[in-house]
Amino acid sequence: MAAVELLKRFRHAFAARSAEAGERLLPLEGPRLIAEALRAGARVEAVLFSPAGQAQFAAAIRPQLSKHCRVETAGEREFRAAMDAEHPQGVAALVRWRERTAEDLLLPPPVGDAAPRLLLAAAGLQDPGNLGTLIRAADAFGADGVAVLAGSVSPFNPKVLRAAAGSHFHLPVAADVDPGEWVALCRRHGVLLAAAAAHAKLSAPDADLRRSLCWLIGQEAHGVPRALQRAAELTVAIPMARQVDSLNAGVAGAILLYEARRQRAAAPRREISPEGTQPHGLVVS
Repeated sequence: MAAVELLKRFRHAFAARSAEAGERLLPLEGPRLIAEALRAGARVEAVLFSPAGQAQFAAAIRPQLSKHCRVETAGEREFRAAMDAEHPQGVAALVRWRERTAEDLLLPPPVGDAAPRLLLAAAGLQDPGNLGTLIRAADAFGADGVAVLAGSVSPFNPKVLRAAAGSHFHLPVAADVDPGEWVALCRRHGVLLAAAAAHAKLSAPDADLRRSLCWLIGQEAHGVPRALQRAAELTVAIPMARQVDSLNAGVAGAILLYEARRQRAAAPRREISPEGTQPHGLVVS
């Protein structure tokens, strides 16, 4: 009976119905995601094995769990029915994760840290794989956080969690952020709003990306919403060798994050003025 109750908790978590009072239970499926959560010191509340998963992964995972973590084994059929993945790997966990707000992403840096901020905002993004890729890229290229604006796929969608491969535990991610609030916050904190457009006159490598900025990444078919296009203070093009009119959001965002990281590593910060640029949206597919 205990395993039945736990299976129900996993089903609810995979359906993203487990948010409560500023915290959320993230359902993680597979040993890699669970290992990332444990490595980050996340609070693992429960672990569920299938019989095959118990035999394959329990010896490595169990010693890392606290004595307060609940551990159960369910039948193969019941385990598969509770999971979101088509081919589950035999182990899943419920991990406590603190909700972040838009303000959290713009908190003052630690004393002595004068590095410019690097942020990413997903605007209307619908593909879970693309959003997960963006969160992973933001983590890889040293971003300070990701704002997922209202109207985008949830960053807690199981497919987003899998694509991000544990990066939720490495940098703050704020969900359901009001776009107008985000623009106002960025301006208040001196963060430049930047986007990309296929026909922008200034290329990303030629732009100075060494000041605090936030890349606006739009949905796959239509790019950044018009209101955010107008709010963008810097617009750049991603140079390409052939006449390809668009890149998908995950690829485009990763390139832009990398370019900002490359410039910051190569030279010290230099303030720039966005004057002379035209606000356009990111064209992605």
